[in-house]
Amino acid sequence: MSQRKTYEKYEQINQIFDRLEHQIIHAGDLEYFRSRFFYLDEYHHQNYESLRLYYHQSDDNPLIDGACYILAIPEIFNVLNIFEYEVPLDFVFENGHLSETFKSLNVYYQYLIAAILEVSDIKIFEPSGYSLGMTNWNITQMKLFWQYTAIIRRNAL
Repeated sequence: MSQRKTYEKYEQINQIFDRLEHQIIHAGDLEYFRSRFFYLDEYHHQNYESLRLYYHQSDDNPLIDGACYILAIPEIFNVLNIFEYEVPLDFVFENGHLSETFKSLNVYYQYLIAAILEVSDIKIFEPSGYSLGMTNWNITQMKLFWQYTAIIRRNAL
């Protein structure tokens, strides 16, 4: 990789972090905050809005809001009947074991969901989903994780 391409990647990552910091600073205005999110596409955005309406506590609970954002990813949203669950991440387990639905997801999304469960001290992988994700996610998956962190830390400032 040329030095120029490395510099451009670092610059892109710095811009992402600046954008996330800006979002957190302006998180008091939830409508503005959410309008600045990184979305994969319009379906991701629409799914997120649907989940927020269903899980109405997302306005007051950043962990629920973050889970809605991740579950709204079309590749996840389309394999779930998420509206059957009282809590967004209930679909991960079935009878105390990882559900077949969860195991059917792309492994990188499994790592993402595992990492967000770890925020609540629920660990399903060894090494952790966070560790597996940091080792294996591409830049788009990293952006999803970074956006998730901004959502759950919206009260940080």
